[in-house]
Amino acid sequence: METAIVWIAIAFVALCLLLVGRNDWVRLQRIGRSVSAEVVGHRSQIHDNTRSFAAIYAFEAEGARHEVIDQVYSGREHPPVGTRVALTYPVGRPDLARPPRPLMWLAVYGLLLFLLGILVAKALGLLPG
Repeated sequence: METAIVWIAIAFVALCLLLVGRNDWVRLQRIGRSVSAEVVGHRSQIHDNTRSFAAIYAFEAEGARHEVIDQVYSGREHPPVGTRVALTYPVGRPDLARPPRPLMWLAVYGLLLFLLGILVAKALGLLPG
């Protein structure tokens, strides 16, 4: 039973890596562009009776106007509406524009890869217990 749970956990972590990494794979394959965007509003959602906000950015790129919603939610409407923010996106995909947060994404990928390594080591019998 323990072996089945470990393999299910491996599959789950691998799926998480795939889902998180699918857009970043495009970023790695294409040249990045920077653009200045304006915060035009905030998207809100309620989870566990707590309201969270994500900024909505509007910008002009590749001959059209685009709006994207930030991937990171916070407990307040930050940055304020009207603020200019630098975004990056891969050439040809302005829909993937987001503020650069390399340390955050490094931590996300590092944690997922570490967890995957621990689970694979457990499945192969390299860890005691």
